[in-house]
Amino acid sequence: KIMAAVRGAFRAFVLLSAVSLSVAAGGPPSPPPCTTFLHGYDLNGGDIQPEPAGFRNATSPTDCCRQCMATPTCKYFSFNDKAADQGNGRRTAYRHNCWLKSSLGVVTPRSTDTSGACGAPLPQPDACFPNPTQPWCNTSLSIPQRVKAAVDAMTVDEKIDQIGTFTPATVPGIPRIGWPPYSYHSEGLHGLRTTYSTLGLNATIFPQVTGMAATGNLSLIADMASVMAFEARAANNEMIRRKVGPFAKGGSLFFWSPTMNLCRDPRWGRFQESVSEDPWLNGAYSVSFLDAFQQVDAKGFPATASTCKHFAAYSLEGWENFTRHNFNAEVSQQDLQESYLPAFETCVRQGKPAQIMCSYNEINGVPSCADKTYMTDLIRSSWGFEGLVVSDQGAVHDIFSGHKYASDGPHGVSNALNAGCDQNDGTMYHQHGSQAFKQGLINETRIDEALTRILTQRFRVGSFDPPSNVPWSQVPTSVMSSPAHTAVALRAARESIALLNNSAGVLPLDATKVKSIALVGPLANNTQALGGGKPDYHATHYITHLEGLSSHPLVVGNKIHVNYAAGLPSVTSSDQSGFAAAVAAVQEADVTIVCVGIDGTVEHEGQDRVTIDLTGKQQALLQLLNEKARGPVVVVLGNGGPVSTPFVRNNMATVIEAFEGGQFAGQALADVVFGVVNPSGVLPFTVYQPDFPSKTPLSDMAMRPHGTSPGRTYRFYQDEPLWPFGAGDSFTTFSLSWHNTTSDQPTLLSVDDDAAPVKASLSVTVKNTGTRSGAKVVMAFMQEQSSREELHGAEGKGDTAPSKSLFGMQKVMLAPGESRVLTFDTSAWPQPGHWCPLCTVTATGRRVISQGDYLVYVGGDGSVTEHARFSDMVFGHRDDGLELVHSIRVVTSTGQPVARPL
Repeated sequence: KIMAAVRGAFRAFVLLSAVSLSVAAGGPPSPPPCTTFLHGYDLNGGDIQPEPAGFRNATSPTDCCRQCMATPTCKYFSFNDKAADQGNGRRTAYRHNCWLKSSLGVVTPRSTDTSGACGAPLPQPDACFPNPTQPWCNTSLSIPQRVKAAVDAMTVDEKIDQIGTFTPATVPGIPRIGWPPYSYHSEGLHGLRTTYSTLGLNATIFPQVTGMAATGNLSLIADMASVMAFEARAANNEMIRRKVGPFAKGGSLFFWSPTMNLCRDPRWGRFQESVSEDPWLNGAYSVSFLDAFQQVDAKGFPATASTCKHFAAYSLEGWENFTRHNFNAEVSQQDLQESYLPAFETCVRQGKPAQIMCSYNEINGVPSCADKTYMTDLIRSSWGFEGLVVSDQGAVHDIFSGHKYASDGPHGVSNALNAGCDQNDGTMYHQHGSQAFKQGLINETRIDEALTRILTQRFRVGSFDPPSNVPWSQVPTSVMSSPAHTAVALRAARESIALLNNSAGVLPLDATKVKSIALVGPLANNTQALGGGKPDYHATHYITHLEGLSSHPLVVGNKIHVNYAAGLPSVTSSDQSGFAAAVAAVQEADVTIVCVGIDGTVEHEGQDRVTIDLTGKQQALLQLLNEKARGPVVVVLGNGGPVSTPFVRNNMATVIEAFEGGQFAGQALADVVFGVVNPSGVLPFTVYQPDFPSKTPLSDMAMRPHGTSPGRTYRFYQDEPLWPFGAGDSFTTFSLSWHNTTSDQPTLLSVDDDAAPVKASLSVTVKNTGTRSGAKVVMAFMQEQSSREELHGAEGKGDTAPSKSLFGMQKVMLAPGESRVLTFDTSAWPQPGHWCPLCTVTATGRRVISQGDYLVYVGGDGSVTEHARFSDMVFGHRDDGLELVHSIRVVTSTGQPVARPL
């Protein structure tokens, strides 16, 4: 209450204070006082044009105010302090621009502006605070009633401005009714983005998304998202307290995350931002993330309004002659229903996101943001989505400029809005919406529907409720990067590390026997890579591998000498001048650790990779060090997307995959190297052979092998992978055995034509048989045993079935000798939105359960018995202690495939 009173007093002071301008004794009388409005806002209106440039030079807001008061027709002013930041060539003539205005239009957020009123009514940026003056401020009304009152108060043009944006994802205010500006854009994939650049607040930064997926721990994903939820509210509260303005997207509550597109190709520039190559895992990840990130407080306000993106079939940035702004993803119905859409269905049905973001690309000739089939018929009518659909930034503009699908801007707007794109992140709705309305291309009913969906989410997060009514408003900035939060980030960094090879038993190192370590490689002391390639994911401090190793208690306590030599200045460098120092270091060391891989200069939004192997001269460095090192060599791979390294796979006995490990990457690596932590991460992707790009164009969306393409992801890839999906070892050993499962015959399931649920499950006992505590990621895969033609008849002729498909994953931590029972759901026709392990998809895109035999693999990556057939089994059941295999025999009432509506 005290803070609320302070905030209210401060706001009143800002809104009502006057700037007093003294004049010399005996001079002319002082003009009307100039009332300072708000920092971070531009008052758009009728500009007074005393000179061709349209603005005057001023030294400060006070000087600009003085000039306005001295100009009879001036009622308002906007002062810009950093002209170069505005991207407007006219404004670069002076550093300080003073715009004088005779009338007031909309109030637009602009972080570098200070605006004011000179002897004119001061527009209220928000009519609900401090005194509620409009019906939508009435908290006794329901949200639909409040939203309707707000929508009804706006003109058509004002409504159009509210469903589009002026600056990225920011809408203007409406002074006429006291409607405030608002920013709809924040991003939080593995921590909060831009909180430092906009608010000076450091966020807790976790491993990049593929690293988080590698933990195999869905509850840890939820823990991360919960940390982010509280930090998001803390940042938002601070933004409001400081009156920074809605442009500070680091303080918004509308988050464009998680990214959950299928990682179908390692060349994709945003591979590291998404989850994995598996649709089940992507969907499960999104549900765990959303449940925590959109958690509600005691009064039912969600922490954030989050987004599942990018819908759909988006995984190309810029490759050869294609860009994401003109690419047409030609995808079969089978691949859509089997690979590209299931995770989004799970997200919508189970995760209940506030938003879905439509993607830049076309799908089979229709831009995603203009495709009514997907944005309305599928996600709303079939899946029951109730939130808003927002375009990716500029995607509506692409409808006519990139894809040439629309003839002009108004038609591009109508294509998007009428298809179901409620909010345009970009200026298209603002620039062309009124014209589209006047031409009859869009109507007010659809505008109202879109605005209602948008505002519903804004009211749901409490934007129009007094802070005293929203428990989230009490979250302090002290939670940002707090010890409790950073402890979760450290745990995530530790659990993300995957041990790919330890055949020589080099790890863990015995700190009492090692006297010197050589740390080499361009990623050994690289902070940019640890943050996931985007510098605006800003942590208090990033612990690099060099710092983590050098400062580790076992290194310091045992006086182990760490000799660092980069070898290469960057991951793309061909400068070998540092090789000599690297060789000298490894020749004197008991153990050599080489950190290689890729970073944000190689994989990033807007540009895809050309090759998938090590860049620059990193392999040459590795080969040289492997020859010259006195002791064993440990290779540490750092990357978001997979790196194909046959030399490492075939020649290096000790290999760690460290991903992009977040702010505690270096500490986590050192903990694993010395055995303080037992590695438990698993690969969320397949590491292909390096010749994959030469066999398969990135623009080819097909999942199955065809022509020279060996297929994509573990479900279809036919070449021998360097490392399979799910690979990851431990310093201890585990055994698996069936729990209460009959071993002398297959499990029989009878499935009726009415697609009613048939409950079934399998349970396994996992035991730690080693001498160290450790965690085991247990995966469950399903493999159909009949051919596609046998299952589906002519409808599926000629198509290969997935080699196997993940349908469950659990992580269990066990002490030596400890065991636990895990259960996996193998039901036929589970409730909508839940994965159907026994379902297959026909060539025409029908999801069916077919009569026949299926194998369940429970254990690791499924590669041990990947090519087993039902005829190879003894009673359909095998237990080799490493991976369990069990058969399920499905019988349908007619003997034909039973279809389920999509």
